[in-house]
Amino acid sequence: MEIGSIYELNPETLPKGEKAEKTGVRLTEIEKYRKSNVEYTMSGRAAIALALRSIVKNRPGISKRCLLPAYMCDTVFFPFEWEGWEIHFYHIKKNLEADEGELRRLVGQVRPGLLFIHAYYGVDTWKPMRSLLKEWKNHGICIMEDVTQSYYLEGAGEEADYVVGSLRKWYPLPDGGFVASKEPLAGEMAVLEKEFTEKRIGLLTEKWSYLYGKNGEKEKKAMKESYLKKNREMEEWLDNHRGIGGLSVESAGILAAVDEAGCRMKRSGNYYYLSERMKGKKQFWPILPEKEAVKGKELGRTGREELKKGEGGAGTAPLYLAVYALDRDRLQRFLTEHNIYAPVLWPVGKENEGCLTEDEKYIFGHMLALPMDQRYGRKEMEHMADILDKAEKVLGGMECSR
Repeated sequence: MEIGSIYELNPETLPKGEKAEKTGVRLTEIEKYRKSNVEYTMSGRAAIALALRSIVKNRPGISKRCLLPAYMCDTVFFPFEWEGWEIHFYHIKKNLEADEGELRRLVGQVRPGLLFIHAYYGVDTWKPMRSLLKEWKNHGICIMEDVTQSYYLEGAGEEADYVVGSLRKWYPLPDGGFVASKEPLAGEMAVLEKEFTEKRIGLLTEKWSYLYGKNGEKEKKAMKESYLKKNREMEEWLDNHRGIGGLSVESAGILAAVDEAGCRMKRSGNYYYLSERMKGKKQFWPILPEKEAVKGKELGRTGREELKKGEGGAGTAPLYLAVYALDRDRLQRFLTEHNIYAPVLWPVGKENEGCLTEDEKYIFGHMLALPMDQRYGRKEMEHMADILDKAEKVLGGMECSR
């Protein structure tokens, strides 16, 4: 059994020919942001780039200075640099919340045209300060919210002028991102990157064959090395690609068939189950409040129909279940040895490495992301929880210092 790593894509689900060309995209989760304009892109960073160009077009003379969280993926910084924005960082505490006093000071000192916020791992870590967003908007500051880790989160994005996210992190897509706003979007800037899409389809379907094909161990090992290598190459290509790629027809077709309510419910149930099984652990523990896991339990009880009606929607259904570990690298290696692939989010970038606080160094050094997405059900979660039980014993002997 393998859990985690990149998505696999069943080649039978790919839309073909005329069907692909005529497929439209309408995602209910994006509708909850209450924005009248939505554009779909090839990636989250393309969505940010499109949003930045739209902001400059809609707000001539805006100060191209942005406040960004220092705990962030370095690929988020790239579009700002490409589009000529000046980056300034605000800091994040161990509980993944920003500090109101520091933000007020920086807003007055930097006088940014844009504030970029991020709710981490399915929990509204900006909830204590959402009222401030309205205040700063009234002073002319544009608000952009990245929901890549909290796509299903109720209440996120409503105060933001622009909402951006990466869809390919959530679904088995060769490409996919979006930007939503009440302001006009410069959608004519997006172009299809067909070669990228074709290569991504190839590697995702190769993983499907690796998991479900009838191949010997030697062949499977070669296939795995192949699709992982291709994935690294595609990510490196994105890191250096300054164009704004649009959503492919293949991804549009896949998205049109996605059961978002079902995916959300499954993630929430997985999150709750793993959180419950981690109670009492001293070598690693969930970063975000236990009450969010309880909401996940409540959501799991409601069932699909209640979820579709919008009831019980507070349950946490994050991108990953984020944990702190005393020895993160040893835990990650142990899980990998048992075919569970938990990524580190994120490596420190050259842009923020010189300004990190002790809390942020702790986050970057101790955080691990446990996979619990809709590909998996109770069987896989029980297996992962059993492996985590073993990890607790193997890694034991160190005092817990939270």
